[in-house]
Amino acid sequence: MGSSVSFADSELPALGDRASGYVSMQQEHDLGRLWLRQLRSQVSSLDDPLVLTYFEDLIYRLVPHSELREMVLEFIVVDSPELNAFAVPGGIIGINDGIFLYANDTDELAAVLAHELAHLSQRHFSRQIENAERRDPIALATLLASILLIATNNPDAGFAGLVTSQAASIHNQLAYSRDFEREADRLGMLTLAGAELDPQAMPSMFEAMLNANRYREAPPEFLLTHPITSSRVADAANRAEQYPARPRLASFEFSVLRNDARRRYQLKDSKAEEQFIQELSRTTGVKNAALHYNLANIYLNNRDPDKGLAQIEQIESPWRQHSATIALEARLLALNGNNDQAIKVLNDALRLNPNDRILVKPYAPLLVEAGRATEASQLLRKQTELYPTEPSAWQQLSNVAYKANQPIVAHRALAEYLYFSGQRSNALKQMDVALLEARKRHDFYQEAALKERLKAMTESPTSLQ
Repeated sequence: MGSSVSFADSELPALGDRASGYVSMQQEHDLGRLWLRQLRSQVSSLDDPLVLTYFEDLIYRLVPHSELREMVLEFIVVDSPELNAFAVPGGIIGINDGIFLYANDTDELAAVLAHELAHLSQRHFSRQIENAERRDPIALATLLASILLIATNNPDAGFAGLVTSQAASIHNQLAYSRDFEREADRLGMLTLAGAELDPQAMPSMFEAMLNANRYREAPPEFLLTHPITSSRVADAANRAEQYPARPRLASFEFSVLRNDARRRYQLKDSKAEEQFIQELSRTTGVKNAALHYNLANIYLNNRDPDKGLAQIEQIESPWRQHSATIALEARLLALNGNNDQAIKVLNDALRLNPNDRILVKPYAPLLVEAGRATEASQLLRKQTELYPTEPSAWQQLSNVAYKANQPIVAHRALAEYLYFSGQRSNALKQMDVALLEARKRHDFYQEAALKERLKAMTESPTSLQ
């Protein structure tokens, strides 16, 4: 969810002033949002509310202890097994889902994110441009286009006019300098410690990346832009010794998401089922609960609700009361033909947290099935207010609004989904249809709102050139 975050003055010098002479904060914001829309049009991203909520909550745990100022953040989780995390100018933060295959716990994942937040807070991209200005001028838009090319592995990704030789020369500038990496390591560790996470997680995560790279023909993208050496791991370990060690967090959410990444990228469902059942006998506590959850999800995908519900019953408290467990149970109940019971389970949970998107996502289609599409539409409109740039929120609203006979809302929501997914021309067409519907119904309030939004879409940047 995009959110404005303000912080008190830090002890660090204000580094944005000189860099702003080359790239303004507004330029970074506008081009960063365009970059994210173009990335979404080129890659498959995950819209599972559990992974999005976990990722965003972890970032917002770190942010108050970082040096970010007045930053509106956007998030994306890319459906890829490759090791990568990135922070793009303008407050875009992303991970590949495959990073869960490398991190052993929340602290190690947080170490990578804290490092990326430091790159953002110190405006390292803009400072690279400033440093290169005299010897090899380069525009931020061109740099971002190069990042998009590499991130998507697609030579057509937002780049008309940028030839391969140019991209190759720019690629050499994408790797952060040793000074910037040391600065990001130092500030990232401060952020980890401030968030009461284990600073030792940074050297241990770097070590895991270094070891994983030894068995690959080509380094993963993260290591190309963030070179890790044995000496850098040692420096991080020495720095971490200055902080008190803290117990690591192997949370229910992390354990579930790590198992899901294993199932998605390393095991097929049949092998994952066998593997997870074997692991049940060797685990206790949170890891055992997570395995039962992942098995129940496999049985949901296999359309075997009885087996899935049996796994849910094996999940102990407090994880039995987790929103993800409740949502999964409701989906299994609905698959078993018990829609009324599924609605009750979700409704009871939503009384405690009415805007929990983990619960809302399965609740809306159940309401539609029960003939309560208007209620479902109202619920989802609230979600788009909370997550106004999240494509999946708009897509679900569009589908439900059609069924609720709300054509203006349906077309507007579809337009927003297309726009934030990088399909701007199609989005503008849907906005035109929504405007026609508003005029036909003499809904002057919605017509005025649609005109204002259409103007903003039309005037938004269209090319990383």
